[in-house]
Amino acid sequence: MESEWKGYDISVRGNWTIKWLFLAPEYELWVGETQLDKKGGPTMNPKLEGLIEDKEGKLHHVVADIVSIIGYNPSVQISIEGEEVATGNVRVQNFLNPFLVIFILISVVVMLYIGPTVIRDLFS
Repeated sequence: MESEWKGYDISVRGNWTIKWLFLAPEYELWVGETQLDKKGGPTMNPKLEGLIEDKEGKLHHVVADIVSIIGYNPSVQISIEGEEVATGNVRVQNFLNPFLVIFILISVVVMLYIGPTVIRDLFS
């Protein structure tokens, strides 16, 4: 999700990473090309925070509240100094990764259950 505030591009990005075995996304708060905060993992409400210094030298507190249920179409509310700036949904990258991991885990369990001799007989 991207937004603009007083000439600053503020964005929240999501990605499925190996850190959580692809079962929970990580979220990042960016202002322009600078990453302010990064959080994620198995939580429903990650909160990203950072500070923006404007052209006059004044610091502004940026907060991105995310509501993430299984990482599917998470909603985010960006506020600066307690004032809501933008709301929307984060597009999480690599959405197929958790499904691939679950498929691999189920396949391994099935192979262990039926045993190596049955699999060897099927392919010989």
